[in-house]
Amino acid sequence: DKPLTTNFMGFRKSLDYRSWVDVGDLVSNDHYLNAADEDRTPQLAMTADLTRSLAHGEPWLLMEHSTSAVNWQPRNIAKTAGEMRRNSFQHVARGADGALFFQWRASRGGAEKFHSAMVPHAGTESRLWRDVVRLGADLSAIAEVAGTRVDQASVAIVFDWDSWWAATFDSHPSVDVDPMATTRAWHKACWARNLGVDVVGVTDPLDGYDVVVLPVQYLLADGTVDGLTAFVEAGGTLVATYFTGIVDEHDHIRLGGYPGALSDLLGVRIEEFCPLPEGDEIPLTAYGSGAIWSERGRAVGADVLATYATGDCAGDPAVTRRRVGKGTAWYVGTELTPDALDTLATQIFTATKPVVGGLPEGVEATRRVGEQGAYVFVINHTHEAVIVPVRGTDLLSGNEGGPHLVRAGQVAVIREG
Repeated sequence: DKPLTTNFMGFRKSLDYRSWVDVGDLVSNDHYLNAADEDRTPQLAMTADLTRSLAHGEPWLLMEHSTSAVNWQPRNIAKTAGEMRRNSFQHVARGADGALFFQWRASRGGAEKFHSAMVPHAGTESRLWRDVVRLGADLSAIAEVAGTRVDQASVAIVFDWDSWWAATFDSHPSVDVDPMATTRAWHKACWARNLGVDVVGVTDPLDGYDVVVLPVQYLLADGTVDGLTAFVEAGGTLVATYFTGIVDEHDHIRLGGYPGALSDLLGVRIEEFCPLPEGDEIPLTAYGSGAIWSERGRAVGADVLATYATGDCAGDPAVTRRRVGKGTAWYVGTELTPDALDTLATQIFTATKPVVGGLPEGVEATRRVGEQGAYVFVINHTHEAVIVPVRGTDLLSGNEGGPHLVRAGQVAVIREG
């Protein structure tokens, strides 16, 4: 009868966390930055969004992260000034009710002796220790946030372990197809626009979302297709990428043309996949260029917004849009390059309301709500100060009123009102 914690490690491919998340009383996560990852800040946000979604929106716990460098990467890069504090607040902003570290005191011996700790080898006369003490005071200052929930997200990104595994089996059209990379790209597009995101499973309800994204959701069951169709007909926006809806839950091809399960909803019929050679890109007639993938096919009821500009697929649809009921279904038939995805995302998300509008990319805003009120977390990852158009009291600085100035690399937690 003792409380059971289900502890995860982000997007770990070998374990389907959704299959056993409900056996525990508390959802927790371990998160460590990959120093070689240029997008580690939005990647942290995506992992936190997944953990919160696994917890069904309830508060969760960050069981482990590091104060600075780890010991198990090829090059164990130390965190920059303020990065540990921003990392911790990112997790709390996205639903964690605590941010714990491994380890308390840096080991003198053993394999983890060079893993950072709250008390480093240098002891308490160190910047790292002072940063830890400051973080403790910060978390005490925002104690009233505990127990609140992250506000309703406007975007749901569908992520399913069965589909991930099936999409990366061998004997497929291209080894370059990476569902995780495509998921990260679409989540980053939302993160850059301060759109609230839940990372949901294929059976999770879609009520309340404005946009649902299916990034390389290769495997789709009939029931999932029915739910997606109802979501669009009721006024939602669906975005499906290439290599989505290709097989059923038994990994059997859906005959009649790709994207199989979603052909009718999307209004496209793809006859043949045309993967690109390694490292190649293909220009499109709009948005920019694609990579990894192209397709030979036609639109059947959808508006064609971009076609392939060159090659054997020239003139075939690359980006389409179809009105269905009160909603819209988009199809993206290639892996858009970052600039192209940014251009398309601006068009798709134009009517989707951000948590806080008018902030530059790299200034992250999230809202938690509860009986005591609403709290806006603002984390400035940039090198420039920013004015945040939110009124209320910053629990960290004590400043009242608003708008609030959040300096480069700093954090604010504003109780609205």
